[in-house]
Amino acid sequence: MNLTHELSHSAPKTSASNPIWMDGLRIALGVFLFIKGILFLEHTSDVFYIFSQSQELIDIKKASVLTSGVHIVGGMMIAIGMLTRLSLLCQIPVVLGAVLIVNPQRGMHLGNTELWLSVAVLALLVFFMIVGPGRYSVDNKVLRQQKPEV
Repeated sequence: MNLTHELSHSAPKTSASNPIWMDGLRIALGVFLFIKGILFLEHTSDVFYIFSQSQELIDIKKASVLTSGVHIVGGMMIAIGMLTRLSLLCQIPVVLGAVLIVNPQRGMHLGNTELWLSVAVLALLVFFMIVGPGRYSVDNKVLRQQKPEV
């Protein structure tokens, strides 16, 4: 009886109770995606070549700019923790495309570090979709309603 009473009256667990290392990992993921977006802009011809091999129906110039923009804006939003789950949701299709379409063209061997890096980033995106932004985020400080102190 006491156990059910304690379970029903315990405070709900939020992402603000996540360990601090998760916030550091989220910030590192956001900075990595931001830098990757800038690198896409610097190497537009390479990105254009990769997209042109696998895509015929979409405008390829727009795809490379869209990919860069999603990584730059989404990476910065993930790093500061602003609308984190929405930013993660926007990143997942881009990284999933890298995992399923772009990187397997180079082979499915251990030397293809871009493929394994993309798989790790995809796993981190899904992980943070589940656990949330953490305590050091704009989402936690601004969007979450604080309990009034008594």
